[in-house]
Amino acid sequence: MTRAVAYYRVSTQRQGRSGLGIEAQRAAVARFAEAEGIAIIQEFIDVETGKGSDALDRRPQLAAALADKMPGGRGQARSPLS
Repeated sequence: MTRAVAYYRVSTQRQGRSGLGIEAQRAAVARFAEAEGIAIIQEFIDVETGKGSDALDRRPQLAAALADKMPGGRGQARSPLS
């Protein structure tokens, strides 16, 4: 079975506290992973806006997820939206 990490993000603290945005993303990823035979081995979550030229610098969990995907990492880059 293919293994992958999952990355979820919401834009506001309010969305993050509600859990609705993250839970909806988690459910979509779980459906995709099941359909594709992928095991999610780790999850990364950021609560941060996507705006601004430094947006990626403010997403430490995205950096961690990408580092996990790099050579020697365990994950696979795929999207249930593609």
